[in-house]
Amino acid sequence: MVDDAPAKVWSDQRDLPIHLGDAGDGFRMPFKEKWRFPDALAALLGFCATAGLVTLNLENGKALTVLVVGAAVTVAAVWALSKLPAVRPSIRTRLRWWLANARPQVACSHRASGNESSSAR
Repeated sequence: MVDDAPAKVWSDQRDLPIHLGDAGDGFRMPFKEKWRFPDALAALLGFCATAGLVTLNLENGKALTVLVVGAAVTVAAVWALSKLPAVRPSIRTRLRWWLANARPQVACSHRASGNESSSAR
């Protein structure tokens, strides 16, 4: 059954922050309760860069120093990015969305062949 009623927007939920570490069933990611995209990305990139640099420095004896510095920089980056405010989209972004919705672009992925278009009438 198709309902032609417009979708409802719950305006009281527009400022809900989304956290990557909360699965909803009580499971939390380690070391930090609420992970957002910027801090999770900093942790992932910091871990990968530190691991790569430690691997490159295994033979020259600087691996432990690189590991300690890389871990400290990663922790500092995650902490700094976790302080970013969770904000709503800017007025410019909202205006772009409104203009895109005012004149939507419709595209068809398949061309109707001559037989299909005449049999549909």
